[in-house]
Amino acid sequence: MKLLPTLLIACGLLASPMVLAEEPPKHGETGHDHAKDHGQTTTPETKPEDTHKGESAEDHAKHEQEGHDHAHDDKPHHGGIVAVVDEIHHELVTAEDGKVSLYAEGLPQGDALKAVKVRLTVLKGKDKQEADLTLVEGDEPRFDAPAEMKLGAGDKVVAMIQPAEGKPRMAKFEMPTETPAK
Repeated sequence: MKLLPTLLIACGLLASPMVLAEEPPKHGETGHDHAKDHGQTTTPETKPEDTHKGESAEDHAKHEQEGHDHAHDDKPHHGGIVAVVDEIHHELVTAEDGKVSLYAEGLPQGDALKAVKVRLTVLKGKDKQEADLTLVEGDEPRFDAPAEMKLGAGDKVVAMIQPAEGKPRMAKFEMPTETPAK
């Protein structure tokens, strides 16, 4: 019985420096726990409530300044279709004039953002259309497709987002088969 306390103490002393020196996994790495590291309680299986319901624009802007972001939100912010990849918000938007844009959150800022490459692949039945998107300067990372790229009902769309450094992300979208009534 004297061996057990000695063994427990020895294991505790040997393990504690490793545990204390170990850095937590970075964002996107295996073992990264959003709930523990960021207080996030939603997963792709559980949809978040609208935490901004009833807020004024000033209140909403205040959240943004305090570091609150929408990266994990699955609601459209620009009237498009949302795909959440690695718990990061991507939104494919088709304007009334047919212009196609992709909003992608969680990307690097500044010069590193300019190095991000985005390629859109559209599957229309058996036909395939591909195009590189162009970064549009503004408050949010937005990439525009060439004017000749148009989306139709039932099209399947894949956006490949490749930062200059880091792993690429693939966001998949499916256009609705019916146009919602306005």
